[in-house]
Amino acid sequence: MPEERKPVENPVLVDAMATFKLDLTNREHEIAFLKAAVEARYLLPAQVQPEPDAQPDADGKTRARIAFQIMTNQKGEQFMPVFTDEVELKKARNFQPGERVQIAVMTFQDIYNFIKSNEPIRGVVINPSGSALCLIRQQVIAIAENDFDIDKLIAKAAAARAQQQAVNMVGPEAQQKREMERAAQQQAFQQDAIRQAMAKMEADKAAAEAAPDAEDVITDDLLDQIKAVLKKQKTVKKAYIQPETENGEQYLLIALEADESADIESISAQIAKDCSDYSDLPFDCVAASSIRAKELVANEKPFYEKKRFGLF
Repeated sequence: MPEERKPVENPVLVDAMATFKLDLTNREHEIAFLKAAVEARYLLPAQVQPEPDAQPDADGKTRARIAFQIMTNQKGEQFMPVFTDEVELKKARNFQPGERVQIAVMTFQDIYNFIKSNEPIRGVVINPSGSALCLIRQQVIAIAENDFDIDKLIAKAAAARAQQQAVNMVGPEAQQKREMERAAQQQAFQQDAIRQAMAKMEADKAAAEAAPDAEDVITDDLLDQIKAVLKKQKTVKKAYIQPETENGEQYLLIALEADESADIESISAQIAKDCSDYSDLPFDCVAASSIRAKELVANEKPFYEKKRFGLF
């Protein structure tokens, strides 16, 4: 049997972020955060997009490209959101109904490679709907150019400051003033990122509150029609459903517990075709084992369950 993939969790980084956030001017806390960030593994949502005019190969598969999600702040600057664990990823997911989404696992080296090759990206935001701490492009590149060794980076920066101080004959008071200005700039940048994340969370919350109640959008007639479709699918064992809201748009998320051979996209298309007269909302089917369905499967009972031996 294949080895089960270990969930991505970063307790050291999460703790370091929480501590640093208490006082963004604390140099020791910042260093602890940077060291933890370098050692961490991150989750990144990515959209699978078919290449234009691509033709299916001999196996019937069409080439596709992976597009990572990008955030844009009020200044129009682009940042790459990354997540420490599945809980943080679920807080900020921004998937559209029908999208083919994959979750990539990346190291700090991978993040550096992406930022280095994409000039418009100004940096990364870790847990944008949680602690929301940033690493700007210059920081990521500087860390990589110093072999991902934070102590080496700090020593090199200290040596450069000492050399500049000797050249300019800058006194301790002037040097301290510069350090305070640098810390203030760092704090302002982090606070701006936090405000951006909070604004998004409030917008999503308002959209969710404005959405119709679940009882209004999931009727008995709709459930009966979906069940009729699923009864014809031999690979489907259980199904769960709940309304979801993304970017102010509501849709019905359906989680399917099915055999590995199940064609989720095909089943989703069949439900959309046969059930469109029973709901004005679009349908989005995902595997019950996916991250997007984790909370739904854990908190809700299946509305459909195939009986043993396929009898109903």
